[in-house]
Amino acid sequence: MFAGLLPTGLWEHFGRITRIPRPSGQETAIAQHIMSWAERRGFPARRDAAGNLGVFVPESPRGLASPPIALQAHLDMVCAREEDSRADPARGEIRLVRDGEWIKADGSTLGADNGIAIAAMLHLAETMEAPHGPIDLLFTVEEETTSGGADRLDPTLLRAKTLLNLDSEEDGVLVAGSAGGIWSVLRWAAPQHPIPDGWKSLEVALSGLQGGHSGLDISLHRMNGILGLVRILRAAADIPLCLCALEGGDAFNAIPRQARAVVAYPSEEEAVIRRAIDAAGAELSDQHRDTEPGFSMRLASPPEPPSSGYSLTDTQRLLDTLSVLPNGVLAMDQHIPGLVETSCNVGLVALDGPSVVVHSFARSSVTPALHSVTAAIAAAARLGGAEFSVVPPEGPCWQLDPDSPALALVQTTYRGLFGEEPRLRADHAFLECALIKKNNPDLDLVSFGPRIQDAHRPGERVHIGSVERFSRLLSEVVGSFGREAQS
Repeated sequence: MFAGLLPTGLWEHFGRITRIPRPSGQETAIAQHIMSWAERRGFPARRDAAGNLGVFVPESPRGLASPPIALQAHLDMVCAREEDSRADPARGEIRLVRDGEWIKADGSTLGADNGIAIAAMLHLAETMEAPHGPIDLLFTVEEETTSGGADRLDPTLLRAKTLLNLDSEEDGVLVAGSAGGIWSVLRWAAPQHPIPDGWKSLEVALSGLQGGHSGLDISLHRMNGILGLVRILRAAADIPLCLCALEGGDAFNAIPRQARAVVAYPSEEEAVIRRAIDAAGAELSDQHRDTEPGFSMRLASPPEPPSSGYSLTDTQRLLDTLSVLPNGVLAMDQHIPGLVETSCNVGLVALDGPSVVVHSFARSSVTPALHSVTAAIAAAARLGGAEFSVVPPEGPCWQLDPDSPALALVQTTYRGLFGEEPRLRADHAFLECALIKKNNPDLDLVSFGPRIQDAHRPGERVHIGSVERFSRLLSEVVGSFGREAQS
């Protein structure tokens, strides 16, 4: 699979990482793998109470006067898979495919976000030849869900005042700012009633959508599978219709690729119901014909006919509530062309007993705008008779600092290596840098990485050549940091 790819050691590490389960909140196996690696090389390592892992690489013989520099990545990954795929990242079963200039996953996420960074850090620590001071390898947990690892980071795991975050996904781009984020949960509940005699049931399922990262891909205007399904159901809601089941999405921070619902209705209304749903589905497909060429809607009898569902009134109230939730791009940045300022993603919906639970993730580089979006979700919850809560912590904004020494060092190093100027940007994705800096205000940091596409969805892939450039840049930056500190 990785024959001939450089650096050899990096790709060998990545291959091993893909065989280790590491969904958010279940990072023990990957942490133990790294701790065993560190022990074999005599590098001190320990985990804090939150589960974050620090590995402390000592200075080289000629780097004694250099202060430490920190390299940081997250241990977890989004574990998404196609329904019919034999791959299952949550079990460490990723089917790797080499496709020209890319390494990708067949039928699931790849975990290059952030597994390539983990592999690069291990490879650098065991092969670094340039003089260097101490290197802190910092691995955080739960980045793809609560970011609780970064929020509860034990400060003794981070000795350095300069940190290189390796969780960016575009070659030749340096990220020095990111949007804040708030994860909110709406819980709607109503009694369920027995389905009347003589009623029929129908399963409506949307699939084949592209999905994607709810920050980096939100400006591509892909269909949200959950809200697409809600729109289709609302088209038939004036006909007697009871909702019996509803589910969709893979993760709160991923654009939903699929959704399904089961509805019940009087048997004499079947033709009318099907016509309304077919018409709404065709309208939705036509609207998204450029962004969602794989869109598919399936109507079928459910495997097990439902025995109960929500009343006609409650069904209408729930669909109305879901319809008014903020979603998609809400505002563009006033100063940086093409940059999304504020967005929201309705990412997950599922039944939990008599309740319907809906997860949304709002992002913004403007804190008041972020709070305004969350207030709108709370208002929709109140109008629909639902409970509203926020999953802590709130992700703060990371403001770009044009005078950052770390940024200047990486810019100069990139220019020297590749003979061109790297692009500089703030990111609409939430990066742990914001939380880490919030708790360490004097920390100087910058983020960069290789080219990764389709993170958070099946088919995720990483560009082979960009990985080699990323590794070269990382090694040279660490070496240059040591040389500058000694000069």
